[in-house]
Amino acid sequence: PFISSVKADVKFLVLQLGAPSEEYLACLKAHPEVVVIAVSNQQNKLGEQRALTHELWTNGLFNPVVFAQMYRHSAQEKADFQLEAAADMGALMIDGLCDGIWLMNDGDINVRDIADTSFAILQAARLRTSKTEYISCPGCGRTLYDLRSTIAKIKAATAHMKGLKIGIMGCIVNGPGEMADADYGYVGAGPGKISLYKQKMCVEKAIPESEAVEHLLRFIEEDQKKK
Repeated sequence: PFISSVKADVKFLVLQLGAPSEEYLACLKAHPEVVVIAVSNQQNKLGEQRALTHELWTNGLFNPVVFAQMYRHSAQEKADFQLEAAADMGALMIDGLCDGIWLMNDGDINVRDIADTSFAILQAARLRTSKTEYISCPGCGRTLYDLRSTIAKIKAATAHMKGLKIGIMGCIVNGPGEMADADYGYVGAGPGKISLYKQKMCVEKAIPESEAVEHLLRFIEEDQKKK
């Protein structure tokens, strides 16, 4: 009942499934500028937040929705925080159920690490690209070069680049398919040989492995200058 008195261009309303729906549904119909902050204290957070979004849609409401969640982890448990947040938020975003996420932690995890986790989840869901992403196969008997050291070398050389997806694949058999949505690809083509790709198109074949990373970097820089 007080939202009408708020004069801000954008307003925020915290909701969770089970609140008096007749009240907030009427409010949101009258105020499309309201952003819904969806929270959950239930064990099945994903299910409850999904149900809230579907309730809004069923009633013809398409206000922006931000999923907010509090975690309780120490700095030593940062990996657990990242895994839990990705599991809670990832499926909801991939299904197109939200417009943003708000991660919080009651513990001593660095605020920057929390923000980096949020951006990583958004990028994995293909909602916002904020850093270079590396797509790699696990390696197998067909991988004829040191995959791990090559990934490290390419990461170090492209750390300053933003918003790219680079595929690093062990062989030509499955590599081009597995990195289908990458912007650029580095693919094993045979003993000591590498082929480079732009998206699904091979642009250089059978480069000596000793020269391949430099060729990849030069090609990316030249191609980016054209844009």
